[in-house]
Amino acid sequence: MERVQALLAWWKTTRLARALARYGQVNGALLCGGIAYSAIFSVFAGLTIGFTVFMSVLGSNDELLDSVIESVNSALPGMLQTTPGDETTGLISPDSLVTSTSLSVASIVSVVVLLVSAISCMGAVQVSVRAMFGLPPGVGNPVLVKLRQLGGFVVIGIAVLASAVIGIVVGSVSTWVLDLLGLEGTGRFFLPVLGLVVAFLVDVATFVLIVRLLSAVHPPRRDLLLGAVVAAVGFGVIRFLGTSVVASSASTNPVLASFAAIVTLLIWINLSARILLTAAAISADLPLELLEKVSDVEAAEQAIERARAGETEPVSAAEERRAEVQAASVTVRRRLVTLAAAGVGGYLIGRRRG
Repeated sequence: MERVQALLAWWKTTRLARALARYGQVNGALLCGGIAYSAIFSVFAGLTIGFTVFMSVLGSNDELLDSVIESVNSALPGMLQTTPGDETTGLISPDSLVTSTSLSVASIVSVVVLLVSAISCMGAVQVSVRAMFGLPPGVGNPVLVKLRQLGGFVVIGIAVLASAVIGIVVGSVSTWVLDLLGLEGTGRFFLPVLGLVVAFLVDVATFVLIVRLLSAVHPPRRDLLLGAVVAAVGFGVIRFLGTSVVASSASTNPVLASFAAIVTLLIWINLSARILLTAAAISADLPLELLEKVSDVEAAEQAIERARAGETEPVSAAEERRAEVQAASVTVRRRLVTLAAAGVGGYLIGRRRG
């Protein structure tokens, strides 16, 4: 029994245990649900803006277009149709995402609405990542906050495009080098390995930018890179396993079977958010003493009793942390209500256009 207690005591001091404790203290599962819910409303707007810009600049390159579609589907399985008009290969046809680029009042308003919807998911990610580091949701000037969210949206778009471009370049150069050296068989084995390395590096860079640029958090470089590696490995694993890791729960449920693709996508985003926030908690590496104070239920109950009795005492660090967590949860709930209203408005606009 003493060995078990000693093992448990040792486990609590490990970095992973502290990260999981922090994840639980700030209701990480609830935050991930908020991210997934907001992403469902934001993803169409984000893809519309991204594909409109892409088709205007690089749309004539069919190989790059196919690679971008593949990159999007690797991050959001089953989102885009790989065969135009075939709904079995995806939810949305890429052609339907391209809007008119003519300048008018209606087009300007449409772009603004799409942009606000697209960056709303970035706001949920921003609040959630800061909560893992024990920071309040606000990061200064509201205009600066929106600019950071816009920057996060741009980072995601660049990551998808960079993954596609680098994948094409690496594949072409590697094939040329292998043909030049006359390597066959085992030499071709390195091509998919290079693809995995490229995806890993893009995921690492994306995590770093989400933490520093979007969330305005600046942990030590070593801690940040450790979290980035954990996130990249996690994203790589679920991409390798594919939707089979989440699709069974939707397909076997008769209530969800009729819209299994949407449910699968929702679960997939939720799983990705869990990996992101767990990696952020690992980067935060909060000390065990602080985690124990924040989770002290007895101290919280005593503080409530003192408040009811009208006693005023200096606010402790634990109480400050609890207030910050509550503020983050309230912010996420408000964003969910806003997103729901935006979704209804978008649906009505779509019905009117149709």
